[in-house]
Amino acid sequence: MATDAQHPEYRLTPRRLAQPAITTGVHPSEERLAPASTRQTMVSLLTFSVGLGLVPWATDTFATDTFATEMLATEMLAAETSTAETSATAPKARQEAAQSAESKAQALDKMVVQGEDNQGLVVERSQSGTKTDTDLMDVPQTLSVIPQAQLEIQNPQSVAEAVRYTAGVQDTTGAASRRFDYFKVRGFDVSSTGMLRDGLRGTTNQAWPKVEPYGLERIDVLKGPSSVLYGQNAPGGVVNQISKRPKDEPYREIILSGGRYDRREGKLDISGPLDDQGQYLYRLTALKRDSDTQIDHIEDNKTFIAPSFTWRPSDTTELTLLAEYNKDEFGAPRVFLPTRGTLLSNPNGSISHNTFLDEPGLDNERTQYGLGYILDHQLNDIWTLHSTGRYSHVDLLTNTASGRSLSADLRTYNRMAYRFRIVGDVYALDNRAQADWHWGDVEMQSLVGVDYRHTREDYYLRAGAAAPIDIYEPVYGQGFELNSTMSRTFQYSNQTGIYAQQQMTFDRQWVLTLGGRQDYSKTRTHDLLTPAGSDSRSHQSDDKLTYRAGLVYRADNGLAPYVSYSTSFNPSLGSDFYGDAYDPQTAKQAEVGIRFQPQGFNSLITLSAYQLTQENVLTQDPDNELNRIQTGEVEIKGVELEGRASLSEGFDVIASLTYNDPEVTHSNDGDAQGNQPTNTPEKTASLWLDYTMPAQWLPGLGLGAGVRYIGDTYADSANTLKVPSYTLIDARLSYDLGQLIQGTEGLQLSVNVTNLTDKTYYNGCSLNSCTAGKDRNIIANLRYRW
Repeated sequence: MATDAQHPEYRLTPRRLAQPAITTGVHPSEERLAPASTRQTMVSLLTFSVGLGLVPWATDTFATDTFATEMLATEMLAAETSTAETSATAPKARQEAAQSAESKAQALDKMVVQGEDNQGLVVERSQSGTKTDTDLMDVPQTLSVIPQAQLEIQNPQSVAEAVRYTAGVQDTTGAASRRFDYFKVRGFDVSSTGMLRDGLRGTTNQAWPKVEPYGLERIDVLKGPSSVLYGQNAPGGVVNQISKRPKDEPYREIILSGGRYDRREGKLDISGPLDDQGQYLYRLTALKRDSDTQIDHIEDNKTFIAPSFTWRPSDTTELTLLAEYNKDEFGAPRVFLPTRGTLLSNPNGSISHNTFLDEPGLDNERTQYGLGYILDHQLNDIWTLHSTGRYSHVDLLTNTASGRSLSADLRTYNRMAYRFRIVGDVYALDNRAQADWHWGDVEMQSLVGVDYRHTREDYYLRAGAAAPIDIYEPVYGQGFELNSTMSRTFQYSNQTGIYAQQQMTFDRQWVLTLGGRQDYSKTRTHDLLTPAGSDSRSHQSDDKLTYRAGLVYRADNGLAPYVSYSTSFNPSLGSDFYGDAYDPQTAKQAEVGIRFQPQGFNSLITLSAYQLTQENVLTQDPDNELNRIQTGEVEIKGVELEGRASLSEGFDVIASLTYNDPEVTHSNDGDAQGNQPTNTPEKTASLWLDYTMPAQWLPGLGLGAGVRYIGDTYADSANTLKVPSYTLIDARLSYDLGQLIQGTEGLQLSVNVTNLTDKTYYNGCSLNSCTAGKDRNIIANLRYRW
């Protein structure tokens, strides 16, 4: 295994070259006159690149035949004797051509090194789109990557905030919510079934871990049905949250933060080798935060620690262990505000969007921890084995006095009290084998694997009446009783998936990807409230074949058009009025797009168009109002444009534009059919500009600014109540104090501001209630790296 790139998904190697040989810029008849040093450099570079597989066309030509490489090296070096005299007496033009060849060879060498070490905003490779180390240009599906550089400059406080500058992604998390990350991809919610950690899903039916973004190396968003790779998931796609892992070189970072809402936070990230040979590596990431929020009585306290360890017993084997502990304390999960007085007028007047209408002092907390491993072993020049496993535990406690409806006086808010606890455990495992080989002139990459996921969930819900509250003059502490047990269940679930994928590269420009997967899912639920003597158990079994086919063409000018078709499924737990289990919800997507990576520019632009349809959606039975049937369908047609570029040294751009045409194409529920699904905008857009001043101006000064636009949405299925669009502005300022004060190298001061203009908006409403968006937030960081 290559030791200069620990993790294939992080390695940024040059994209596949279309040329059949190295282009030096010298006419073929003159190339033999290049200086001896140049020929030696080219031989060394070629041999090294072929050995590591960094030059795909070289691998195509020579496969694993090292004898052919040695023969080429011998022939090139043997040419020295016969050309030395000619080279000494060559005309000036030939000498200049030879010098040009030498400089371009050096540039190629430099490009390879920079490609591997690049940690900028433009990422070129990922495993999330194919489960193999693949150039993004070869993935026949839209894949957006939020790299470490973007996480650092934008300083998101949640994963939902981290993906807000991504095309097709909508952050729906309210200001009061600290339990989960809520967001949609291509119009469909992915908060539960679409969330992955290092390629594995760690959620049960109701227990969802919330991942700390400071513990992540990057975030990959694969858009559209993705069951062929990851099993049951949401139609919108998957969000792969990739953990920080040990580094080859010593790395140390301490961050002290403070900001609005009495925020106090400390972060630590240290990593490096434990021995001189680099066989043992470690990393420790930690965070401690105490903070209030924009809404009184809601806190945002966190303790996070994540140690990791890597062992390399040989050049062909690597094992990484990843552990994590997370403790969160927060307030009421969703502080609903009545629509009358916020979105709609109220004769009693408007109410503040930050009004707290729950009860203070209630226990709301989550404890989660996990332990996982990543094991890679290269058997030979063809076969590589990969195994990933993870155990996750979530213990969520929620207490709330939630608003339900306004009384006739339009100021008395009727409430219900709830207390529920969800304890979930997930055991996830993915084993796969990859073969890199050739079938004639066709480059083949074969993948076969099996994954397994077992979940256990213990859930109870108690409820009772809570005292109503005046929305204009709230009085707290009136108490409530939780005298009714609404639900008490224990649920087991097992999912097994067998999958295969074949990637084929023809003529070094056509990339065909075919994949299929068979899933088996079984769920057993025990209803602990069932009267004695009755059967408390319900069983549900589902199986489904999903697939994907895609084709990419790699043009010589940096364009890569592609087309794909993919499917997904997700079990619908429960049964209808007559006791028949529901079928899985299914989805299908047809997508066409084009990527552009202009030569000589560090950039990547993606334009895609898609038609995404979800089927077997639950809808009202027209013949029985107590029953729901699976004839509903939602279709979303959309166009996305996303670009990332480093236009010059220190100047970076991230831009996105999304247009959707969402429609409920079949429904028996009221007036929903033919209308736009609730809380789903047609248009979104974002732009982020970031600039670091050059040394001749103000060295060490960094500036960044962004704008986010979310279009109108509807609060009801009949599309009678519209939620207005909103535009938000973000900004950042940083300064490297080492440029100003001698002896402070590695010390940086930065300030991040979100919603700079402090705009009031609502990011989700129904006919009865609204959820307030996030006010202006200011966070200052003092970071020291050494």
